[in-house]
Amino acid sequence: MTSRIATTIHVDQYEWNPVPPTLTTAQAALGTDRSAATVEALTSTGIAIIEVPNGQPAMHFRFRTEADGDANTIELYAMRGENDHYQKVAILTITGGTQVDGDVGVFCDTVAISANTEVWPTALAASPTTGANGIALFSLNTHGYKKFLFIATTKAGASFQIDKANG
Repeated sequence: MTSRIATTIHVDQYEWNPVPPTLTTAQAALGTDRSAATVEALTSTGIAIIEVPNGQPAMHFRFRTEADGDANTIELYAMRGENDHYQKVAILTITGGTQVDGDVGVFCDTVAISANTEVWPTALAASPTTGANGIALFSLNTHGYKKFLFIATTKAGASFQIDKANG
């Protein structure tokens, strides 16, 4: 008697979803206290917290701002547990392009990743990294972290929007 095992590979296609809130103010980067309680006390219009679905291996992001050339600096942090402490992942310099998004203004066409100041197990990816007036994407492996924190430390224009797709 011969046994057969069937294997099915399933890939979900996720749509882009805006991450609330739209960032409208700049917020100072985290200092030496990076606890969950400190982050909860920050100005909500200068930060975005993204909860990672359980078992999600990667996340993809795109960004929108008001005008071509708007330069925004975003500090990215990650936290593994509910009441843990955030660790810095990277500093992103994100610049608006000319492709109209129909909502906030334009898609960002440049995401430059500075060297992360703390250890992140795998390389972070952005494409394209220089302005091409398209839509720049930023991707990362979640490594089992539960939350990602985006802080707009320098913000151009009145609005900056982060969109996410699980990957």
